Amino acid sequence: MPTAPKYSKIELLLKNKSTTSIESIEKLEFFDCGLMITGDYIVVIIDEQNELENNLTSTGKIFPLSSISAYKTHTL
Repeated sequence: MPTAPKYSKIELLLKNKSTTSIESIEKLEFFDCGLMITGDYIVVIIDEQNELENNLTSTGKIFPLSSISAYKTHTL
């Protein structure tokens, strides 16, 4: 996505709703993607090159902020 800041790596720590234990936090990693925080959501934008059709598409993965414990970005 052209307007979202791009990062070499994004780490999200997701809360487990069934317990408050620190061991229950799940870590997700995304590489070479964009990140936006809008409203009550964090959106990770992944660009995908389609070699057959020679076009670029973007996929957004949407997470409610209430399910995020922390996030960390790594610059390019």
